[in-house]
Amino acid sequence: MARAFVAVQPPDDVLDAVGAAVRRLESLVHGGRWSAREQRHLTLQFLGNHADVEAVGDALQALAVRAGEVRIGGGGAFPSARRARVLWLGMAEGAGLLAQLAAAIGALLAPLGHEPEARAYHPHLTLARWKAPTDARPVVEALGDAPVGPAWRVEHVVLYESRLHPKGAQYTPRAVVPLPT
Repeated sequence: MARAFVAVQPPDDVLDAVGAAVRRLESLVHGGRWSAREQRHLTLQFLGNHADVEAVGDALQALAVRAGEVRIGGGGAFPSARRARVLWLGMAEGAGLLAQLAAAIGALLAPLGHEPEARAYHPHLTLARWKAPTDARPVVEALGDAPVGPAWRVEHVVLYESRLHPKGAQYTPRAVVPLPT
């Protein structure tokens, strides 16, 4: 059993663009912790701390959502910009595809005990986290609504195992599941 999640991994050119956006914003984020490049992804479903990675990988082979285009863009914060704990980039294009993937993955993994979250799925790439609520309105405003990086074709999803460490989580791919074209 392992801590695990299913995600879409952006390509290097997109991660480069996200990194450039982060460098422009670093002076606006105080007391937060930036996510490392290797931690940046679009989570489709978190599976918790007790996932049978082999069984999940097997179940994901039935994923039938077609490949499609997405593009990152538009900043925000959870639970709100005024009391932020998480700073993120959303989707400029392709949010519907990611929602469809999340729903299909939820349906495939529910029989294994991995029910999807009750709240609506909101695709995002986490940029930074704060331990205490922080006013992130200036940084969210600076992120704006513009796309960040090029669009890309999502052709597979990845099942990651996550190991927590003092300097941040380390993610290890355990299965790559191609999407039909």
